[in-house]
Amino acid sequence: MNYRLLTPSFSSINQITDMQKDNASEDKIPFNCFRQEEVEAFLGYEDMRLKAVYYYIWPDGEGGGFLFTLELMFDSGECLMLSGGEDSEAIRIIGSEILMDTARKLQELHGKPVLQRMMANAQPLWQQAAGEMLRAIRLTRHESELYSNEALLLDFGHKAIFVQLGEREGLELGVLNAENADFLER
Repeated sequence: MNYRLLTPSFSSINQITDMQKDNASEDKIPFNCFRQEEVEAFLGYEDMRLKAVYYYIWPDGEGGGFLFTLELMFDSGECLMLSGGEDSEAIRIIGSEILMDTARKLQELHGKPVLQRMMANAQPLWQQAAGEMLRAIRLTRHESELYSNEALLLDFGHKAIFVQLGEREGLELGVLNAENADFLER
């Protein structure tokens, strides 16, 4: 399935609103699509300067692990947290209270802290993005004419970083370039 990266607009949000009104008695938003509130939230982060990036890693005990949550902090004090969740079925916007609650539950279950926070500004992926303006968060159009929640692109103008669901768990990140532009083909 081919997807085109799109920048959501207020007219497309109105289309989502109309679809949700039509389906008010029964929520028919596909599980693999962003909800209207999430698309609106993405628009609110555009033209903000990225201050810091944090990874919340869930180690798997074998020296590896997966990216459970990506946190983008902006100069304005705003924070965007993207998570693949425990089920890794969809990228979702979460709040810090949800992340803290999940971390607490995992600690109770495993008897020790599970999620590890790591500052990622020094990682090569983020070196040219930290301190830059986030120009747009680009989404892919789903066959239902809504926006797919399986991948998105953080557009910093000179650099574009994709966020997508991992093959097995969590989130995967990378720089969009000619060699890996096929992630749009999903």
